[in-house]
Amino acid sequence: MPPAGLRRLFLIVLIGLFVRAGVMLSAPQRLLDDRDTYIGLALGIAEGRGFSIPETDQPTAYRPVLYPLLLSVGIRFAPMLWVAIINLAATATAIVATWWIARRLSLDDRGALIAAGLLALDPLLMLYAAYPMTETLCLSLVAMLVAAAFTAADRLNAPRAVLVGLLFGLAALCRPSVWAFGGLWAGLSVAHAVWTRYRSPDDTSTLPVRTWGIVAGTVLLVVAPWVIRNWIVFDQPILMTTHGGYTILLGNNEAFYEEVVAQPLGTVWDGSRGPGQSAWVNGLHAEMNAAGLKTDLERDRFMSHRARETIRQHPDLFVRAVMLRLLRFWNVVPSGPSAAAVPTVVRWGVGAFFVTYWLLAIGGVWHAVRSGDVRWWTLLLLVVSFSLVHTLYWSNARMRAPVMPAVAVLAAWTAESLLRRCVKRPTSIGSG
Repeated sequence: MPPAGLRRLFLIVLIGLFVRAGVMLSAPQRLLDDRDTYIGLALGIAEGRGFSIPETDQPTAYRPVLYPLLLSVGIRFAPMLWVAIINLAATATAIVATWWIARRLSLDDRGALIAAGLLALDPLLMLYAAYPMTETLCLSLVAMLVAAAFTAADRLNAPRAVLVGLLFGLAALCRPSVWAFGGLWAGLSVAHAVWTRYRSPDDTSTLPVRTWGIVAGTVLLVVAPWVIRNWIVFDQPILMTTHGGYTILLGNNEAFYEEVVAQPLGTVWDGSRGPGQSAWVNGLHAEMNAAGLKTDLERDRFMSHRARETIRQHPDLFVRAVMLRLLRFWNVVPSGPSAAAVPTVVRWGVGAFFVTYWLLAIGGVWHAVRSGDVRWWTLLLLVVSFSLVHTLYWSNARMRAPVMPAVAVLAAWTAESLLRRCVKRPTSIGSG
């Protein structure tokens, strides 16, 4: 890449970091807004209580382990600064990795910079980089994973296979939803290799069993400590977390169906149509306490069973809830109780940004489908896998953060194509 292109990429990274730092400084208390309890979990690790329920010694597997482990390194000494450092470093890495993905897919310098710029200026990513949440770290790991995989596709040797496996394992320990992408991706890779081998029987390089075995082995090595720890603590080899039961029940319970799903589109679970979400959560915990359910595993199983029963009893509302969750996942404007504090002009601006973004991305999807290139299909699988997961589990716009590198590249392809056509379009000069 020419030095001028590198300078532009560096400028985009600086802009992405600058706007996020501005968001952090505008309301620094967000950096300690521990709504997902990651800071509490990190403090337990730092204080020697292990991965335990905050302020107790009771072991937990309720949240993924990677982000609390990173937070635990500096959370006791400079909590605000440490959260900011982790999230800003992850942001810079994600922007560069997104640019790299675009370049590997043969976008020109302008297209790759557009992809990086879209990620840098994404309003949702700007906002959640200011919170101690997994969104920023996960999107960075996913972007690096895809970039490493595309690089390895040219020559999948053992070191590159190890890197791909390492990044996938870390991403899975950050956000378990990545496993859905991994399953689809593995299926696509095998199908593509078999098809290529079928068309070229003499080509022995199309089924690199050994190197893909290294990828799988590395993934297992990375996640094994977490699984073994859970096996020792809970007598179950828990691969993901014990949070799944809650998130599937949160989106599939009778109160949510009645107060939100059965109501007009746009209704939020704020108590305006019934007791509200807080009342439901309090009632759920009271019921589990009365039943003597104390451990994560017991509660997870109880909630998973309750969700399945709700789905079975209300199949029509479940289908409506699926569509609602999909709409929320790809929502273009702020919603929910917090949206009331967002000025109208800002909401319209964010909506216009994302509507344009999605239209560009749709053009990229069309190109990806028609391309026949397994790398473009990998981007589509990333988007589809997370979308499908959150049609079943609780969903909102922040859940889409890990797929945004793929969406940015898809949109950048369309933007690059449009710009190229505008440049090439002949102009007519009248003679007067």
